[in-house]
Amino acid sequence: MNNITDIADTLIKNAKHNPQLSDIRFIKAYNTTANNPNEDGCTAVVSIESVQRSKGFVSRLYKQNTYGDVFVARLNVRLYAGNDISGASLTKTALIIRNALIEADSEGYIENSNISSIKYENDSSAVYRDISFDIEYVLCEAVV
Repeated sequence: MNNITDIADTLIKNAKHNPQLSDIRFIKAYNTTANNPNEDGCTAVVSIESVQRSKGFVSRLYKQNTYGDVFVARLNVRLYAGNDISGASLTKTALIIRNALIEADSEGYIENSNISSIKYENDSSAVYRDISFDIEYVLCEAVV
């Protein structure tokens, strides 16, 4: 696994095994446009906000003759609350998602995480919280 969409897919797939997330609908915004939140319950829209090369070319990653680039990406989960969700429930669910993704990160990609304050989106008339993760990974470039 060496690209950010594979890493994001694996993190979400592994986090969905958490029984506390059984009623959360996850949508990948990086390959679909159907991301309107439900009127009831919670909807989590997953997107890759940015990808940038971090530390340049790194040598001897896994073997002496393997070289690669280190990248940092921002993975964002926008958690929308339906009409039946209180602010306290939205906060609790955001914490559960954050902790589930950190627990699902068996490879140690997540460097940092953050949960935003509760915000309102005019276009969808919904409240939400952003749960963001800084992910660092190596994209292997060459074997010499």
